[in-house]
Amino acid sequence: MSICSSGSNHNLYKQQQIASKNGLLSLKPGARIPPALLRLLFGDNGSSYNKDTSDEESLNTANSSSTDSLSPASLSFKKQLARSVYALSMHSAYLAIAYADRYMLLERPEEITASANNYRLVSVGSEAAMAGELITALYCLGVYVPQQGSAKQGSTYKSQSLCVAVGYSSGYLRIFSLYGHLLTSHRFHSQPLIRIRLRVPFQGKESDDLQDGHIWNYSINENQNDNFSEYDNGGVGRFNIGSSDGGATEDAEEMCLTYADGTMVSIDGQSLYLALRLCLNEAASAESDEPIFQYKKWAFDLNMPLVSDAVSYGPALFRDPLSSLAKASLTSSPLLSDATARFIVAPQHGDAVFGIFMTNEDATMSFSAVDIAGKVAAKVTGAVLNIAKSYFWRSSPQPTPRISDANKHGIAGSDDPGTVVPCAFAIRDNPRKVLDISLAPAPYNLAALTDSLGRVLLFDLENCEVVHMLKGLRGSQCAWLEMESSDHEGAADGLQGLFRNRRLFIVVYAGRRGTVEIFELGSLERPIASVSVGLGWKLVQCPTQLLGGSLVVGTAGKSRRAAAPSLASCMLFSENGQAASIRLAI
Repeated sequence: MSICSSGSNHNLYKQQQIASKNGLLSLKPGARIPPALLRLLFGDNGSSYNKDTSDEESLNTANSSSTDSLSPASLSFKKQLARSVYALSMHSAYLAIAYADRYMLLERPEEITASANNYRLVSVGSEAAMAGELITALYCLGVYVPQQGSAKQGSTYKSQSLCVAVGYSSGYLRIFSLYGHLLTSHRFHSQPLIRIRLRVPFQGKESDDLQDGHIWNYSINENQNDNFSEYDNGGVGRFNIGSSDGGATEDAEEMCLTYADGTMVSIDGQSLYLALRLCLNEAASAESDEPIFQYKKWAFDLNMPLVSDAVSYGPALFRDPLSSLAKASLTSSPLLSDATARFIVAPQHGDAVFGIFMTNEDATMSFSAVDIAGKVAAKVTGAVLNIAKSYFWRSSPQPTPRISDANKHGIAGSDDPGTVVPCAFAIRDNPRKVLDISLAPAPYNLAALTDSLGRVLLFDLENCEVVHMLKGLRGSQCAWLEMESSDHEGAADGLQGLFRNRRLFIVVYAGRRGTVEIFELGSLERPIASVSVGLGWKLVQCPTQLLGGSLVVGTAGKSRRAAAPSLASCMLFSENGQAASIRLAI
């Protein structure tokens, strides 16, 4: 059973599910955004959101209308929904959606039934700092919170651990609590902030899981006709899961902010974690104070500073001097295996499809505010204090921070051009341009790049190879999906065993054709399943990691990672506000 036209998307819930012909892929109807909430977000004549109305009154009014049917009048919001920005939380429990200068945070029902299938409004935020400022990026940021005793992950746990990071056309980053309290506002750069990502490394500090080392190998039969003028395709993609030589480099969590001109800000994850924990405690106790955290600012050596996307994927995993010498002829300085920071950049102009930018020098660390050590010492207690001590007062030398007066006003170095990162190499194939970059979960070291010619490039981050190309997918959107393997025996404990038991899939929504196609790593020549859903859908990736999830907790000899990564998942949203979950019967 399939849906072939976009006009029938809003009737998806009336069908039990949409299934592929081979029965492996099905789309199950999920929650939908009711008309009352769409009017609240987009405004509807006299019923638009009144900023003078209290949050409690707005929540009660919107949620009391949650039983409204999807009337023809609500379909007039198709254009607004198509231009909206979406973000999901881990496990898709929450949906953030933004339009113009306002965002809404919605919660889905725990169980979807015919009588309870509407999202519930949690909060509304419209903290625009200047006239004409628009929301350009969203991210649902889960913050790790240690559980006390035998406490379970109930509503209290969820309310303390979720934040919404919002990027604006003015360059501002604002982070809100679950209920819409503004926790922090900073302007690191003056250009529009177009993407917000959280990067949590696979290793973290859990080196015990990586002692044996392991490399996954997938044989990929290449029968490609596309030829890149400056870089050749490989026949085998190696997806590194751990160190094969014991030379793993240190990596850390970071929140990455991508700006329209290619500038990138990397906020140190540990200091951001501490700052947000403080902010959440202060918000709960009706106090207010400006958080502080460390960040680095990067700029890329581009002829025309305008990008479609850019991502950071951390330092080189393994430092091998012999490997560096072997690769020296393929790249410019710095060498691949010596890089302390690596980026994929998709420029909008020039003849490069995308470029790999690397540096072996650390950028100068800056603080978002002053007196960080004294403030942390005065504010944090308990487990958070132990983390703070190990981080801010550890014996290893730290870069001298730069502090400016502007930091006190939330404009943290917005005029600073940043540390320039050189281009190691670029793939050139004019007029092909990469439009979007989707990183796979950390251990796979892969990225899916959609381009302007209807291709999806699968790029091996460690070996810097385009290992496969999916064709005929114009207007495509990509996401990643993981499933537990039921036929794997003898898996190891810890993170190694966790990921050896998983199978990774690429989900592609071909917007021009209106189809969803699923490809599995190791058999990319053809999709394992596909289904027609119609036009106008958005494919949204769920995060798999919590901020602070790579912290090591427990006693000596029994330490563990604070939070294990969840399975990668994604959801579809129609042009009428209907959600659909993707299920594989494998």
